Amino acid sequence: MTAAARREMPSVEGMIRLPPRASTVAVYAVACVVLEVAMLGWWAATRATVLFVALQLVLVVLVWLGLLVIRYRGFRHDYEQAIATNAILADRSRLADELHDALGHELSLIALKAGNLQVRTTGAVQEQAADIRRDVAKAVEQLHRALESAREDATSESIDAMIDRLTASGVSISQTGRRPPRLPTTVEHGLHQVLRETLTNALTHAPGRPVTIAYRTDPDVVAVEVRNPMPSDQIQRSRTSTSATGLDALGRRLALSGGRLDHMVEDGEFVVAARIPRHPTSTPADVGTRRRSPLRRTVASALVPTTVAVLVLIGFYAWSTHDDVVEDSVFARLRVGIPAPTAERLLPPRQAPVRLVPTHAHDPDWSCAYYTDGNFPLGLAVFEVCSDEGVVVRLTDLRKQSWL
Repeated sequence: MTAAARREMPSVEGMIRLPPRASTVAVYAVACVVLEVAMLGWWAATRATVLFVALQLVLVVLVWLGLLVIRYRGFRHDYEQAIATNAILADRSRLADELHDALGHELSLIALKAGNLQVRTTGAVQEQAADIRRDVAKAVEQLHRALESAREDATSESIDAMIDRLTASGVSISQTGRRPPRLPTTVEHGLHQVLRETLTNALTHAPGRPVTIAYRTDPDVVAVEVRNPMPSDQIQRSRTSTSATGLDALGRRLALSGGRLDHMVEDGEFVVAARIPRHPTSTPADVGTRRRSPLRRTVASALVPTTVAVLVLIGFYAWSTHDDVVEDSVFARLRVGIPAPTAERLLPPRQAPVRLVPTHAHDPDWSCAYYTDGNFPLGLAVFEVCSDEGVVVRLTDLRKQSWL
């Protein structure tokens, strides 16, 4: 693939929106903290407990909605990145097919004509024709290698076979560490791509120099490091050469599955270090095809905590209204001055535990009980029944007075 073609291809970064930045989340968090402090100060000054609790619930809902919006933006970023990456890979594959059909055919014709010329001529012309044929064959091989990388096809040659072939051709390759004998196909393919790219670069830019391959295997990651000495005149050139471009492209492909690739010059050696996950999060072939929409992912992520919150609320309501509910008709039958035992026979055995509605002051000797009408979601106590010396002395419907 030519450098011009690479420049014409859209980049992933240019086709996606950025996720919410940390500064946005920080501003949102600070605003919520300031609002909470202001409400606490207001409650301390007014003691309007019911309204304060209602505002607290509103704040919790706002925080939850804000978190969902942030989560949705993150999911949308991932979704757009997946679609953009998939589109780029499709364009790359299409361009590879076009190059294969066009250049492959033309190069094959040139090789065929050079072969005919080699047969029909003698002397210097025959040698030049043979050189042309060899150069074309080499160009075809390089073209096929580039197109295979662009298409992301499955590996046809095993890693051991590739290393044995290079060793047999005179390349000095030493291996340390242990490479797992059995790896998932996608992991094996990723490792093969890393080794093929790095070994090709070593042969191109540092021919005749030894290459060291070091493996390290963790439960979740296969790590490989490839080192080869670099000639002094190649060190600076390697930073901007097509090999670095190819490694960058390979690094982007590994990143799609949760991997990483770094390359650098260290102590006169060119070092490539790659980490390939044993359980890839996705592969270039299926990126963007199996992802759910951002809205569905957001709803799915909110489903469990929302369900838990609803169940907790229902459980709390059932507890707060158990054996403490007084119907309006029952409360209407109560009268000031009736005996307290008579009132107790009409009232439930348990008092409402949630008492947020303010009441008027009463004599310390009075005994006051509080009941709810079953209001949702807290089951607030709204009926007050006070007695003194065995007689009901005050009946208060707290719903009829200010809750501030």
